[in-house]
Amino acid sequence: MEIQLKSQTKWRWIIAIYLFLAGLGGGAYFTGVVADFLQWDPIISKIGIFMGFPCVFVGSMFLIADLGTPANFWRAFRKPGTSWIARGTIIISIFMIVNAIHIGFWIWPFTPILETAVDLRHIIGIIGIVFAFGTMIYTGILLAASRPIAFWSTAVLPLLFLVSALSTGVMTVVLLGTLAGAREGLNMLEKFDIMLIILEMFVLVFYFQATHRVPESRASARAVLRGSVASLFWFGVALFGLVIPLVLELFEVFIVAGSGGKSGIIIGTICGIAGGFILRQVVLLGGIHAPLKAGGFEYALTNV
Repeated sequence: MEIQLKSQTKWRWIIAIYLFLAGLGGGAYFTGVVADFLQWDPIISKIGIFMGFPCVFVGSMFLIADLGTPANFWRAFRKPGTSWIARGTIIISIFMIVNAIHIGFWIWPFTPILETAVDLRHIIGIIGIVFAFGTMIYTGILLAASRPIAFWSTAVLPLLFLVSALSTGVMTVVLLGTLAGAREGLNMLEKFDIMLIILEMFVLVFYFQATHRVPESRASARAVLRGSVASLFWFGVALFGLVIPLVLELFEVFIVAGSGGKSGIIIGTICGIAGGFILRQVVLLGGIHAPLKAGGFEYALTNV
């Protein structure tokens, strides 16, 4: 008898928002700190650093709201030795604290301290980058640790979310920096994002290759590539999230070389940022439970 597989329905758009905002916040902060180290336009570094905390904080609020009983969110800190939820909660909390300190030193009356104490600013930035990377990777580990969902239980998923988070973070800084009139550093960020988009394409290919281990992960891949989630993946992720930003950024960097208007880079970054959110929604929608096993038989409730 053919096994009927059941799609997961617990984690939907509200979790996708959390995964997206947490990754974007970490990626934006990373971009801001790097811009500060390289002494690019201060607008770029401030945009990135100031974007980190609010994005991760708002994303965490969506996660807490999804718990059903938000007052019990403190339980997420329990058992960090065995629980990835606890480890991730600690990592994200430390990142927000460090980022808040970083932001606080850049607000009057502390501005002179951070501007003159360059070593202090860089030390805070290095610590923040460590936990920003932890935040970005954790968004993928959280899903990968969900063993009943084979489509998520792969080491490639944290890498995919890391690359996507860096890309959406860079795009956000480029978008806001372009609108704010920043100059030095934007071109380099666009070149870096081109590499990130190409890398994300390769990681996506490896991710789908890793989904042919068990029947439920193969069913997830079919649902995403040519099933119920296919239109969202091909148009939302592949076209709007990857191809359009790549083409427009290549045109901006190598054809017009910054001499043209801003419309191309604005459209490209907006599409790329939206594609980053849709990617997480696609991964969640593609999740299919492993069939229950008892007495040598497998049981599942419904079809994909």
